[in-house]
Formats: sequence, C-alpha cells, structure tokens
Amino acid sequence: MKNLFMALLVVILFTACKEKETKTEEPQGPSQMEQVVAIHDELMPKMSVIGELISKIEANIDTLNVDSVKVKSIVELKSANESMMNWMMGFGSAFETNEIMNGADLTEDKKQTLNEFEQSANDLKVQMETAIKNAEDVLNQ
Repeated sequence: MKNLFMALLVVILFTACKEKETKTEEPQGPSQMEQVVAIHDELMPKMSVIGELISKIEANIDTLNVDSVKVKSIVELKSANESMMNWMMGFGSAFETNEIMNGADLTEDKKQTLNEFEQSANDLKVQMETAIKNAEDVLNQ
C-alpha cells in the first residue's frame, strides 16, 4: 500500500513539474486550476515535514500513555498525511492531465468539481499547517 502511494506521489510530482505549453494569448492572471495546483505545490513539501515530525515524536513517545499529547499529535499528523494522499488521488481521477497542465476547457460539471477541490485544498492546507504547528509545539515542550 505504501509503495502504491509512493508511486502515485512520483507520478503526480512528475506531472506537476512539466512545463505548460506556450499559449498565444496572455491570461489575465492564474486560472482557478493554476491556483488549485499552486496550493497542492505549496503543500507537497510539507509531506516530508510531516514524516520527519512523526519520526521525531515516535522516537521519544511514551507507549504506556496512549492519551499523551505526543500520541494525539502523531494521529493528527497521520490524518493530515492521509488527507493529502486522498486529495491527490481524487484530484488526479477527476481531471485529465490536459486539463491540469495545459488549461484545457472544463465542462460545467468539472468547473463545479474544481470549485469543490479548491475548497478542500484550502481546508487541507489548514489541517496540515495546524498538525505541523501542534507537532512542533509538542517537540519544543
């Protein structure tokens, strides 16, 4: 299962790093798709931060006290990590590469789906940043 997630992550990273084809018209600003992908790109490096924090907290955890702040922090970090993986899988399934990378026109249904993914990406950003901050606070105690 972990290998599947890593393979998916690699595919998404390669896809996200491709250069967009040059368009003849200059857009007025980033499209909604570009904004959603930008949120994703901002959150991707935080995945490694989450992994590092989990390792650091697990290294000095009290396994006898399952209600400890450290255990709760690990659960919160793992939940944020899983939410990001689920978001990426859903986003990759909902849109074609041409829509994500090249700005292909979206149907009305896909525009609504993009609105939902934008909201969920913003929620995910809050979840990940909160989990990271809480874990850093636990480590600094």
